[in-house]
Amino acid sequence: MNEQDYEKLEKEVYELREKLRELNLTTRDLEEEVRRYAERRDKIHEEMKPCIEQLKQIKALNDERRGRLNELREALAAKKEKLRSKREEIRETKAELRRLRSIRGTPDEIHRKIEEIDWRIQTQPLPREEEKRLSSLLDELHERLVQVNRKAELEKALEELQSEMDQLRSEVQGLREEIGRIKEELSASFEQRKALREKVQELKQKSDEWHAKYIEAKEKLMKIEAEKILISSRIVELQEKLSKHRRDKEERRLKEAREKLKAEAISKLTSGKKLTFEEFKALLEDEEILENLVRKS
Repeated sequence: MNEQDYEKLEKEVYELREKLRELNLTTRDLEEEVRRYAERRDKIHEEMKPCIEQLKQIKALNDERRGRLNELREALAAKKEKLRSKREEIRETKAELRRLRSIRGTPDEIHRKIEEIDWRIQTQPLPREEEKRLSSLLDELHERLVQVNRKAELEKALEELQSEMDQLRSEVQGLREEIGRIKEELSASFEQRKALREKVQELKQKSDEWHAKYIEAKEKLMKIEAEKILISSRIVELQEKLSKHRRDKEERRLKEAREKLKAEAISKLTSGKKLTFEEFKALLEDEEILENLVRKS
């Protein structure tokens, strides 16, 4: 390698070091960008967490509400079926009561009449026709007593059925009100979830934007790091060449100096002059010269 090539390599090393310094500055700026983008992205993620958690809670609550709504609807259907059944019972009871509407008197009144007629038959001598009439009247009174009792039972049963109907209607109304309330809660939660989802989507969009910038800066940083590795490798390679050139140059210089020293030593030796220690040492290092001197001596 000549000096011109050496200077060119030194210049290239200098330029590469300058380039490496610039890349290090750029790396520092990019690392700051990466940190800043990641920080902003993560900050938005933290802002999203309460919204996402609230959405989960609302969903869980709505699942409970829907489960309760299904139970209420089943209960309502069962109550409606009972109402239908009670209406049928009331209709049949009223129909039977209508058939007995001509029946007059109370059980006590009929009992008194039965006792009077029975007492008369047992205690008074009666003509055969009168006794027969009174016996027939007793049969009618006993039949009427059965009908009056049945009428009283039906009236009592109708009263109870009406009371049960009122209770069922009240329960049905209560179920409908609770169903309506849960539906309103579901409707309100739908609007709440919609607002939360929109907020999460808005935050996610911002987060994605910062993440995209983070990725872009990270990729630039990786490319620069790769370029720095190449430059550093090239610098090491060039430095090794320069070092080798300097070593070779120094070796040539030392060799030339030794040769010159040996030449001066031989000249002194042939002219009978006294040698210096360094000159004598230089002669001793060259075995060929040393052998010639020994033969001549």
